[in-house]
Amino acid sequence: MKGSHRPNYFGDNQFDELLARYEKMLGEGEQYYFDVEDFEQIIDHYLDVSKTGKALHAVRYAFRLHPNAFALKVKKAQIHLRNKNPKRALSTLKEVQGLEASNNEFYITLGHAYLLLGDQQTAEKHYQNALEQVSDREETLELLQNIAQTLQFSDMHRAAIKYLKKAHELEPKNLLIIYDLAYCYEKTDQPKKSLSFYLTYVDIEPYSEHIWFSMGKLYHETAQLANALDAYEMAVAINPDYADALFELAMLQDEQGHERKAIDNYLEYLERDPDSAEVHFFLANCYYREGQDENALGHYQKALKLESYNPGVYYGIARVLFRQEHLWDALFYAKRATMLDDSDYKLFVLYGNINSRLRMYKESAKAYLKAVELKPETLSHWIHLTDELIHNQKYDQALKYVLQGLEMHASSPLLYFRLAALYYKTDRLRNAVRSFKKGMLMDADYYEEFFKVCPEAKRSREIKKLLKNQIT
Repeated sequence: MKGSHRPNYFGDNQFDELLARYEKMLGEGEQYYFDVEDFEQIIDHYLDVSKTGKALHAVRYAFRLHPNAFALKVKKAQIHLRNKNPKRALSTLKEVQGLEASNNEFYITLGHAYLLLGDQQTAEKHYQNALEQVSDREETLELLQNIAQTLQFSDMHRAAIKYLKKAHELEPKNLLIIYDLAYCYEKTDQPKKSLSFYLTYVDIEPYSEHIWFSMGKLYHETAQLANALDAYEMAVAINPDYADALFELAMLQDEQGHERKAIDNYLEYLERDPDSAEVHFFLANCYYREGQDENALGHYQKALKLESYNPGVYYGIARVLFRQEHLWDALFYAKRATMLDDSDYKLFVLYGNINSRLRMYKESAKAYLKAVELKPETLSHWIHLTDELIHNQKYDQALKYVLQGLEMHASSPLLYFRLAALYYKTDRLRNAVRSFKKGMLMDADYYEEFFKVCPEAKRSREIKKLLKNQIT
């Protein structure tokens, strides 16, 4: 089977001649003689190139010539495994079990069959039997790699590490083993050990952009951001056309607020993949934060053409247009964003802000109420909601939401001054004075919030008295 130990009975040229002779026989409908070792070579070749049908045909012909050949039974079992039929593989192997107790390929194949059946413990017992049959260093190394590779294919990376460590002891500078160890440690959430093997790899072979990229991802995931930047930059330096590394580098620079560098790398990426909606979107966000509104709009529009149902793109366009005072156009895009995604509070805050600027307080209040429902722990959402209701002279409703807001934000002077103002507006002077006093005790600097809602209260003796006491 692929990756299994296969003796090199002949040189490459001799094997090519052997394979040509076998395929010529098939083409001419003749019958030639081949010995067992010939068939092993031919079957292994077909398995290596994933032509299991031809491998099965070869083993059937082989049994006509060598009906009791132990090695051919093992090959037949390997074909069954390649076809994901471990039960048939086991049945085939049991026909010859005990005939050649020292054959490591038999035990390896038996182990692989049990592994496919989900019996890891029995599989590893047979793997150990296989390893006990060999003393040659190279053959042991190949067996260990074979076992580890099969375990990896079965997503048993933790088990694979045991065999890879033994292989690494035999050949410490083998890059394939070092890479597999790094990968398995990464897959088993052991980033420190994974990074140590990736670093060992680049000590031996420093010009592998893929290894530097993998290191960058791990550094990024473990918040070692300076190292992540260095690793991504190294990957790009080795291969300037490595699009994935360019993308991750730009993303990390973007996250760290290095917009100018991120822009350059996003643009580099787009030279290689101009139809990436995601990169146009991220690039537009960078331009927005840099205050380059026209460039931002241009890339948002390109992203929109490539992916017309992304609420983030509509939100981005609305933000730019809002900043440019194109309020009605901004309203259109903000509304579309909320229609595409009703679970993102940011979309509703923006939609509320635009409606508020257009003095459509009823709509803005609805938007802010949605933001409150989505993220009640954000104080500003409650402030926006109550202010819009006040603008719309919905004092009782505003009072209800201020009281609800105080359940989550009990130490907010902003809410207490609004509560006091709403009590004042609804002729509950005693409650108004009590709430005003609480606000003053929390932070007197915010008392003007009260007078913004009800400037007429400046004539109130009770309020004047509280202010005078605070000042003195």
